Amino acid sequence: QSGELPPGYLTGEAKVKRQRSDRRRRRLSIGLGMLVLIVAVLATLAITAKGSEDSSVADIEVGQCFTGDANDVDVVDCAEPHAAELFAVAPAADASVPYPGVDQARTEGGNACALQLAAYYGAETGVAAANGLELSPIAPSQEQWDAGETETYCRAVDADGGSLQGSIQGEGAG
Repeated sequence: QSGELPPGYLTGEAKVKRQRSDRRRRRLSIGLGMLVLIVAVLATLAITAKGSEDSSVADIEVGQCFTGDANDVDVVDCAEPHAAELFAVAPAADASVPYPGVDQARTEGGNACALQLAAYYGAETGVAAANGLELSPIAPSQEQWDAGETETYCRAVDADGGSLQGSIQGEGAG
């Protein structure tokens, strides 16, 4: 008899080593699989949460065009049809005073926006109106004012309620 073992036959010690090695591989595979699953679930939750957040006019930048209302805006390229363009954020004349009331806040905010429109558009509000643009300021509510949010958001809209196309920046100067 030769001392050789048949192919595939393992001694007791070799068999134990192979079983340990196989168990480690299985555990590692299960662990990696769980890690990948957890990362995928967390990424999906983060993407879903970010995608479902409402954006308000306070979340966009000056010069951006958007559709929707002030509390639920979707930013679009200004070359596409859009409802409005944010052309300025005007600070309150005196943010340290108590809330001036809805009408006064709108009036003061509208006046500040009219000045900002001339600089952004390149012409006074009369020229803008003659070209079909209307100034549509969004003044703060009392709750916003009391929370320190005293700015007025200045937006330009189509005077007839239609869509705008293209940015208004500098268009009044020509």
